[in-house]
Amino acid sequence: MAFSPNGEYIASGSDDKTVKVWQLNTGELIHTFNGHSAEVYAIAFSADGKTLVSGGKDKTIKIWQLP
Repeated sequence: MAFSPNGEYIASGSDDKTVKVWQLNTGELIHTFNGHSAEVYAIAFSADGKTLVSGGKDKTIKIWQLP
């Protein structure tokens, strides 16, 4: 998991091969990113909070632009 720089969001990587972004205060699911072909093990927000980077068991790194 990773917290956004502004503390409003949390991102999670999962065994279901997805990256999910949640609103921290409400618990609302904001967005789900699909693209890994195996479990997601690592996730980080960029310093400006506009991009996520994830790494998975599939040996790939994905860069996601937040909506």
